[in-house]
Amino acid sequence: MGKLKKVWKRLNEGWIGTLFYLFLGIFLAFSLNQLLAYAITNTDLPLIAFYAVYSESMKHDNEQITFYQWLENKYGYSKQYIQTWPFIKGLDVGDIAITQKSKEYEIGDIIVFRVEGQSYPIIHRIVAKNEDGSFQTKGDNNLAQLPYELKVKKEQIYGKVIFIIPKLGYLRVGLAKLIGV
Repeated sequence: MGKLKKVWKRLNEGWIGTLFYLFLGIFLAFSLNQLLAYAITNTDLPLIAFYAVYSESMKHDNEQITFYQWLENKYGYSKQYIQTWPFIKGLDVGDIAITQKSKEYEIGDIIVFRVEGQSYPIIHRIVAKNEDGSFQTKGDNNLAQLPYELKVKKEQIYGKVIFIIPKLGYLRVGLAKLIGV
């Protein structure tokens, strides 16, 4: 019993204690997230999830060409119509996108979806609905659609963005780049 107390005391003091509680906190947060996801939605993600934005595909650096002009040329959407969409200013690297599952997704919604072979979810905007009920997406800052964006099925969608917390995800993005995820 004395040995156990010594180990416990060592895990609670100094930098070892700090690391222990840091890893314990991360483990518990991840476990709780997964438990709630399964218990509430019977899926691998909860009703509300948080995603850090890792790429510049939703940034609005050149919005006239990559966003407004592209949508007008491809689908005939007017700038006035496009400006009624949610999060019209897009997303920046390091933003935290808070998403929620939905029964319906509309043109203009920013969604988070999975793509087979990708280790991380994609955050792009729905730009069209296909006749079969699937969606077409595009990153606001991309010059064109990527092949996997032409047919995104509802089953691939984790949820749509309902709120953005700017810059809070920089730590997560930095850690992901540091460890190569």
